[in-house]
Amino acid sequence: MNGRSNDDQRSTRPPGSASAHETVMPDAVHLYFEGASAAIIMAALGAASGLVTFALTGDQRLALLVAAIVLILTGIVLMLRVWRMTRPPAPPTEPPA
Repeated sequence: MNGRSNDDQRSTRPPGSASAHETVMPDAVHLYFEGASAAIIMAALGAASGLVTFALTGDQRLALLVAAIVLILTGIVLMLRVWRMTRPPAPPTEPPA
């Protein structure tokens, strides 16, 4: 070792290989992370809307109903988002000029 840095030299790696500095998340862990994030978002929005409804009306049944509706609607929105992300892009309608 001569104590010099190799930052100015290009790194030659085979295509598709990751460097030591890149973070690679396995597909299964990524899916669990996405699912847990969606569940946390749904629960947080449902609980917040239920608490706001209870604070405004004082009706516990209405608060639970609003919380359940917001939980379900949030799940639908997140599922639509995932569905749209996984669809292949539409082909162009006009040929390139």
